Amino acid sequence: MVLLQTVVGLTFLVVLGNVLGNFLKKIPVSLIQIGLGLLVAVFFNVEIELDTEWFLLLFIAPLLYSDAWRFPKKELWELRGPIFGNAILLVFITTIVGGFLIYWMIPQLPLPVALAIAAILSPTDPVAVSAIASEAKLPPSIMHLVAGESLINDASGLVGFKFAVAAATAGTFSLWDATGEFLYVSIVGTLVGALMGFLINAVGDWLSAHAINDVSLRVVIQLFTPFLVYIIAEEIHSSGVIAVVVAAIILNIHTKHDVDYTGELHVIGINTWNVFGYLLNGYIFVILGIEFPLATHLGKVISLPMAILYSVITWFIIFGIRVIWTYVSQWVRLKNHKNETASWQVAITSGLTGVRGAVTMAGVLSVPLVTDSGQPFPQRALMLFIAAITIILSLVVAIVFLPIVGGTKKTQVPPGKNKAQAKVAQHMSEPRARVYVLQSAVREIEARRRESNQAVVYEIIRRYQIQIRQLQLQFMKTDKLSPILNAEMSLRQIALEAERSAIQRLLVDERITPLVFASEGRRIDRAESELDDLVTHDRGKRTWRQIRRFLMSFGRMVRVWLSDDSSDTLMSEYELAHHESAKEAIAAISKYISTEEAQNSHLDQTAAYNLIIMYRSRLERARHGRKGVQNIEDLKIELELVGLNAQREAVQHLTEAHFISNATSMNIRQNINFTEAGMLTNLEE
Repeated sequence: MVLLQTVVGLTFLVVLGNVLGNFLKKIPVSLIQIGLGLLVAVFFNVEIELDTEWFLLLFIAPLLYSDAWRFPKKELWELRGPIFGNAILLVFITTIVGGFLIYWMIPQLPLPVALAIAAILSPTDPVAVSAIASEAKLPPSIMHLVAGESLINDASGLVGFKFAVAAATAGTFSLWDATGEFLYVSIVGTLVGALMGFLINAVGDWLSAHAINDVSLRVVIQLFTPFLVYIIAEEIHSSGVIAVVVAAIILNIHTKHDVDYTGELHVIGINTWNVFGYLLNGYIFVILGIEFPLATHLGKVISLPMAILYSVITWFIIFGIRVIWTYVSQWVRLKNHKNETASWQVAITSGLTGVRGAVTMAGVLSVPLVTDSGQPFPQRALMLFIAAITIILSLVVAIVFLPIVGGTKKTQVPPGKNKAQAKVAQHMSEPRARVYVLQSAVREIEARRRESNQAVVYEIIRRYQIQIRQLQLQFMKTDKLSPILNAEMSLRQIALEAERSAIQRLLVDERITPLVFASEGRRIDRAESELDDLVTHDRGKRTWRQIRRFLMSFGRMVRVWLSDDSSDTLMSEYELAHHESAKEAIAAISKYISTEEAQNSHLDQTAAYNLIIMYRSRLERARHGRKGVQNIEDLKIELELVGLNAQREAVQHLTEAHFISNATSMNIRQNINFTEAGMLTNLEE
């Protein structure tokens, strides 16, 4: 029960941190999650006991597998030199040089512990960097380099860290024995990963050959793979992390040639891993915040201010090594790439992108509490404190200085690319392009409107109109948007007055009862009171009004059910009121937009059209009532597909005309594909 409560609590904090991250866009979500964990630990006295083996298995194995399985093969090959240099040589240099500098700086630390700190601080965290990349405008080459090196340096850093911790735990260290064991665990781990990768590929091929193409089954196998590979590798005393990475890369390569690897499997697999990684990364940072107060219990060996100073200097050592390495790497490349230059700006930018995160925290939290002799692990609290402060400091420094040092995408040219390369002309922002695409779909669906399908047509168009208006609010400036919204509010007021006149006439003619008249009158009153939503866009007020509208509707249903009159009769009167009020509103709108007053105002003709569509949709619902429409689902699917195809053609037009970039085109196309996939999934269900 305690374990279940812990998981639920951690999940709540992860979700809360991501919600807050949407409002605090300049602060990485990982930093927010650390803060939430710290608050919970301080105010609720929460503690989590960690076990070394299950922690590495639960967090490290799936995170490494996910990164390796999804990493783009093209970028991995093109940047293979810098990636492997950063991931192996830089980790080795950071571990040795950084470890000895930390050992020299902090005499309280044994040498193996100092080396372990340097080793576990070597891996970078691309997730944290991605949270800052859009603001800092980092070029894709640097992002791919950070992501690529993190794929491999996680394994190399963890292997070095494991040896250093083992030396500290055993109390002895032999360079010869460590070298031999390092070669063993690396080579055997690679072989285990390769063997398991080929074996799992063979299982997938066997399932396909026997027509077992259950997507859920294949995704479960993907989720199960990193744990199985890690356990097998560790059981024969090799490196589980290396085995997991190698297996994932082999599986990644196999998907390129696997004719049975369908798009459905790919999309579901990616989305599943996104959710899984989302939770695991969040858990690690929340746990870091919870464990942080324990790290401040440094005892009498060292004071808290001195520990903070040591942590800051440790970060500076790791940062300095990375900057110098990057500059030297650029200088070496000059021999083969004469069109490139060595830049300290690029070197410092690379140093700032060396943000530490999930793997560093997962590794340091896995340090055992006691050594083989039963004594407390030497300076475990100080080790955890330095790692935690370094993670937080690397995040904060990246937030502050990357936008300053990184510059713009124009100034940062990827290695080997021509600086004079022409850019594609772009005249549309993504929201504006989406509006154009949706409007194209509306025109195509409107062209298919017939007497037999117009109820469905109006329903679909109305949904498109809501999406269009939401997007327009994103890119239109306030000085241009406000007059349009005020004119639309006046138009809606005219329509509501027409509705009120219609139901009054129905009451006078005794075609509806006072109960229906009063209920419809309250509906119109609420619609009038909500007109200011067009201008204020108060989300909290709108949410409350939606709740109140639901309660009002529910209350009306209860009153109808409890009424002495026949429910069928009352429902018929409501439908009549809706029908007549909609007709009156359409007539009033059509009359107004043809007047000189409307022509001189800021009234957008599209707004008038949208409002008429809304009332026509109500007319169709009232006309068909409870009889329904023949084959309504088939009609809806057919028209939805027409709209999606029209969107794709519009995107193609914008791309070929160079009105949008390839990245924007891909984003819009992906959104269209997801919409279609969701529609077809609902159809299957």
